[in-house]
Parts: sequence; C-alpha cells; structure tokens
Amino acid sequence: MTIERIQGTDGIRGIVRLAEDCSGSDPISVFLHEAVLTEEFFELYTYAYCQELLEADFASANDLAVIGWDPRDMSGSFNHSAIRGIRKAGLTAVVVDILPTPAISLYQLHVGAACAFVLTASHNPADQNGIKIFIGHSNLKLFPEDDKRLTQRCLSFNFENLRSAPLIGELRNDHAAARKLFIEFMADPQNHWLNKDSLAGAKIIVDAANGAFSPLIEDLLNYESADYIFTNCDPARGINVRSGVADLEGVSSISADEIENGLFSGYETLEKMLAVGREQKETLLNNSGQVLGFVFDGDGDRCFLLSYDPFQDCVLVVGGDAQAFFQAKLLQQNYSWNQGPLFVNTVESDLEAGRAVQQIGFETMQCAVGDKWILWQACFYDWQAKREFYLNKIAASEFRILQEQVRTRLEQMVQSTKFDALSATTTFMSLEKWVSNNIGDELVNSAYDHVCQQQNNIFAIGSEESGHVITLAKMNFGHVNRPVFIGNGLKCALNSLAAIQALRSAKNTPEFFEWLKCPFPSGFQKSLPVYYVDKSLLDEGSVLRTELEELLLANLNWPEMEVEIVKCQEEPEMLLLNVLKYGLPVAAVFVRNSGTEDKLSLYLRGRKELEVRLESLAEKIYPFLLLSFKNKNSPMAQAEQLVLLRLKDGAKQAIDLSFEQFAKISLNRLLHEMSSRQQLIKQEGDTWSITETGRICLNHTERSE
Repeated sequence: MTIERIQGTDGIRGIVRLAEDCSGSDPISVFLHEAVLTEEFFELYTYAYCQELLEADFASANDLAVIGWDPRDMSGSFNHSAIRGIRKAGLTAVVVDILPTPAISLYQLHVGAACAFVLTASHNPADQNGIKIFIGHSNLKLFPEDDKRLTQRCLSFNFENLRSAPLIGELRNDHAAARKLFIEFMADPQNHWLNKDSLAGAKIIVDAANGAFSPLIEDLLNYESADYIFTNCDPARGINVRSGVADLEGVSSISADEIENGLFSGYETLEKMLAVGREQKETLLNNSGQVLGFVFDGDGDRCFLLSYDPFQDCVLVVGGDAQAFFQAKLLQQNYSWNQGPLFVNTVESDLEAGRAVQQIGFETMQCAVGDKWILWQACFYDWQAKREFYLNKIAASEFRILQEQVRTRLEQMVQSTKFDALSATTTFMSLEKWVSNNIGDELVNSAYDHVCQQQNNIFAIGSEESGHVITLAKMNFGHVNRPVFIGNGLKCALNSLAAIQALRSAKNTPEFFEWLKCPFPSGFQKSLPVYYVDKSLLDEGSVLRTELEELLLANLNWPEMEVEIVKCQEEPEMLLLNVLKYGLPVAAVFVRNSGTEDKLSLYLRGRKELEVRLESLAEKIYPFLLLSFKNKNSPMAQAEQLVLLRLKDGAKQAIDLSFEQFAKISLNRLLHEMSSRQQLIKQEGDTWSITETGRICLNHTERSE
C-alpha cells in the first residue's frame, strides 16, 4: 500500500516509546508497524524537514530553527533527539525549552528563523507526543502537500546514515529571551483588549492543564487586577490529567452534582470554581462580580472560559463559537470597515454561529477542521491588504506583472486543492522582496503599519469550537509594527472577557448567565467519536466508505430537502453531506478521521428544529461506525474488547478490569475513552458496567468470530 502522508490535521503525534523498547530496527518501521513514535523518529523528522528547507533554498547553512516543547517529555530524550536532527542538517538549533506554542511561533518571527518546531501532543493524553512545524516569515503550519513531501523524504531515508552523521549546526539556548518576549507581548495593550482595571474584584481560577503555561502563567497575569487561583500547574501530575480543555469539549454547563459525585468528580478546577462561587454567592446575586475560569490545553494555543452561575449553582463552559461571537460583536462595535469584515470558522462549528455573525455585519467563510486553515485565511487576507497598498503606491509595469503572477499562482493552488505552505510563503515573499530591492524597506514597513490597523485588514476573526480564536496582534520590530496571527489561548481568554465585560448589562441576572451560555440561538450539535480505528477504511474508493455514503443518503431522505455531497478543498478525505432547504443550508453531516488522535468521528450540525431527525440519524449511523471501523490489530481495540467481555455478566471495579497482556496501556485512559467519549461503559460509584451500546458492539464481535 502506498503511503502518501503520515501526518494528521496538525503535524504528527502518537504514542511514544524509546527505541530500545520497540522491536523494529529503524524509526519508520516502528511507526508503520507498531504505531509508535520513538526518539529516533523525532531526530529523523526534524532532520528531514530542515533538509527540505535547505534543498528548496528557503534556508541556508547555519540559519536558525527555533525549537521548544510542552513538559510531557520529562526525561528529555525526545526533545534532545529533535535538536540533534536540526544540528545534523546544518541549521542552528535555537532552544527555547518549555513554552506555550504561541510563544515559540512568536519567537520564530522575532529572530527571523527558517522554521520552528513545537514538540507537543496538545490535548492528547500524557503517553503521546508529537511535532508541530511553523514555517518562517509566514508562520503558516504545514499543509497536505508539505506533509506529503516530508513523508516521502522520511520513508525513503536510511536512518543508519543519520545515526553516524556529525552535529554540524550550532546550538544556543534562548529560553530567557523567548520567555521575556512573550510576557512583554502579552503585556502590550495592543495585543489584547482587556483594560487593567476591568477585572477588579473578579475571582479567576486558571487551569494550565499541567502543560506549557505552567511555568509562566503567574508572571503573565500578574499585571491584571483580578484575584487569581492557579490550578494544574505541576507537570509532574501529568499533562491533561483531569485538567485542560479536552474533557470540556461539547459541554455547555456542568452541574454541582456532576462535579461533586459524577463525571467531573476529581477535577480540581471545577471543584475550586464551585467552592469559590458558593463563597461569593450572595455577592454574585446582588452585583456584577464574577467567578471565572481560564482553561488551556497542553500547549497553550486554545482556551475555554468558565463562569459560575449562582442562580443555577453550576459552572458554565464558554466554548470557541460563543467566545468568537462575543469578540466579533466587540470588533464590530469598535471598528469601521469599508467592506464586511471576514469571520472564519470550521465545519465543526454550530451552523447558527455563522448566521449570527452575518446578522451583525460580517462576511462568513467555512474551512476544514484545524487552526492551520484559519491561519491560512488570515495570512492570505493579510497579503491581499499589503498587495492593495502596494498597488496604490507603485506604478511600475514590472511590479504589476509580478503581482498578477503571484495572484495567479495562489489561485491555482487553491483551485487544484494542492495546498502547499512552503510554496505559498515563498510566493508571498517574492512580492515583498521586489519592493524592498526596487523601492526600499521604508515602503515595506509602511505596508506593515497599514495592515496593522484592524480596519485595513479584511480578516477580522477566525475560530474553532474547540477553543482556537484568532485575531490580529502586533509585534514591534524596531521602529515598525508587523501584524501577527497566532493561536494563543491567553489572548483568546483576555479578549473574550473584554468583550463580555463591554457588552454585558451592569448587574448579574439569570438572563445574563443564559446569554453567557447561549449568546445566539444555538442549533443542534453532536459529535460521536470512534476510537482505535483503521483510518484507511475511510479512504476514497474504499468499500466501507461507499457503504457509509449509501447509508447516510438513505437516511437523509427528508421531505422538502435535498442532499449534496461536498468535496472539501482543504480536506478531500472527509465525507461531507450538506442538507439544503429551498437552496439554503440547514444541516451538515460529516465523518472524518481525526488528525490528532486515533479516532474518527461522526459530526451532526443543523438547525434546532431538525434535532429529532439528526438524533435519529445518529442512532443508525454511529453503531455502524463502531462495528465497522475498529482496527482489530490495535492493542487498544483489543483491550477495549477485553473490558467489554469482563463486564458482560455484571459490574466490576477498575482493579478487576486490568490486564497483564496490555501492560503498556493506561487503564485509566482506556476507561475514560470507553465511557465519557464512546459511552460503551459507565461508572456508578466505584464500579463499571456495560451500556446497551457496548453490548451491541460485544455481541456483534462475538457473532463475527
């Protein structure tokens, strides 16, 4: 079987293990046959990408490659191996150590590096790690064509040659400088919208997910006037363990009982929210004070807001869609554009989020899942704004011809769906280089200053429901500001709070908390994951994909509606069906492989009035996915079946579900993914029992055997 691409939505990530604990002879075979990333793989991967940049003349010997990480690699084995790969390729490894992803990508821009590597698995469990790559100058992440080239380079490489290669690139440690830059960047009032005194009296519980924000979050927030309580700032407790955003996805409110006795028992942040909220309850009922939470993911590029509701004695979860809507309303209130500003969200978002921002004056665009596609739109429209600025200043025919060639190349890339971040970056740079060489740097700097004014850049905001919200920031390069677009969980949190404070009424009321929970009439949303899958089964042309498509079409035969199968430009592998009524979209149903986890998911989005129909569809489609797409060779899938078998005849405690043959598997992770994610089992007190869905899967397996 030909392997085109080993990466997912955002780089590559997976279970990690030292090479000495694996049976394969080289890192590629271990990855392909055991689905494990070794420290040798990290070395190969960074080496291969640096070679890619050198051979493309995007980088030269001793150019800089910034590298940093989240704290999950406690031994440093993977981090140090990735550094070796950079140095063996001949680039200078600029180590910034443990920092959140936005700080690492920002520092890359600051030092003019050829690229940046972030070693993280984001929200994934602690037994996983991975690599994100940012390209210099544009700060874009890798697109599918970049991934394919890098994959082929890795697959064709003889690792034995790399083992003995010398360290020819230099090494330097810039942790202190990168840390200082990020703190100063976040303290700059042009990079978030919150006034210093606007949080006076607020109680804020900050959850760093035991991740990359842990060592510096207190320094980042010490200039604000709120009263902070910091939780999950100890990486030794395990990154993303009962912390961070992952377990809050798809949740709009959490009851006191769920926190004290149920699914969210043992979540320190939620327990603190509840305790502090109850302490402040009388005050909250009678004025505009708030008990709030910031919850980050492991690498710090996204955030959920929490708010204690004293009227319902519960904790509200404000996800990406709601945060983006609040921020959009404040932008529209504060700025005036010559044309409708652009709001970008992904196919995972509530369909009603787009309609809501349209009603307040935004143009909307939907893209594939992944903040890299939002960053692409931000980068593209930033370039468009600079291009228009140059066209108004430069009359030379040579420039006019060049800009038309650049525009054509970019359009061809989009139309052909062959998205290539390195090529796009080089193309953007060609126009700027011509201006610098033929007119001078002063005009280039003027263009940057121009697009740093919010109203001059049509891209206003981009968001994912998962907590990525991206807006314009500014970075000072000497005497000139440059626009910066990065996923930054802290910026998102501060901007969302600024928007809520500016838009809200003065006093707490039940209506205020309902508005906070649902700022626009929400539609129906449901996401149903299937873990431990064989992702190739969803490939275009596969038998199972055809069966799934036929099943979806048969069950979407709704009166007065038509269904269209859509090929997403950015992610053609996704199976996406749009439901239209009188030519207008009213629902979307899609199945896609996760690019960050070992799973695929069924997504259902639609207007509220279609809830019953969409729920009925889910009942028919989800069991088919559970029964058909599991990877029978996966140890996780095998362990899952073993747990179901042991629960077949009655409830058991966790200790009775352990297994010697899968000693390397985390039982806690497995039980979590089987219960809260797939709902195959459920916990009652200190015992576990099988659900009806779990029994269907077990019976099917037993019959097939």
